[in-house]
Amino acid sequence: MWVVLDDASRKILSGGEFSNATSENSVLLLKEALEHCRSNYNLSIRECISDHGTQFFADKRDKQGNADHVFEVFLKAQGVKQVLCGVNHSQTNGEVERWFDFYEHYRARYASMAALVDWYNDRMHGSFNMRVCGSSNRVFIRKMPPECWMLMAEELFRW
Repeated sequence: MWVVLDDASRKILSGGEFSNATSENSVLLLKEALEHCRSNYNLSIRECISDHGTQFFADKRDKQGNADHVFEVFLKAQGVKQVLCGVNHSQTNGEVERWFDFYEHYRARYASMAALVDWYNDRMHGSFNMRVCGSSNRVFIRKMPPECWMLMAEELFRW
């Protein structure tokens, strides 16, 4: 099980359940997240925080520090900067680590991963200001640049 999660809002942008953690599966989920953001919000993903797992990062590099790795090449092609977590420092990737615990606890209650993600994104989240907006979906929209709101409003009120 893997997800692409917005660090600021904790909104799951895409997710999937796979038997293997591969670069190809990671690229597939990031493509889904990029398309979701572009088509629904006119946004791009600027940065991707990942650990040093082999599905995200090549261990072997040339003398200049470059590697021909599927995930890294995809990020560069999309203009997304890769931010690597500190080694043995899981706090850097804390929101995703917390998601893994959440998934283990709640997955059996839902018929599909999509249903779990929908509930997760719409539920009130204790770390957000409940009076202003308390779900990941609402926080995600609230933190968008104003020009994205205008484009969304145009779509809503198009006659």
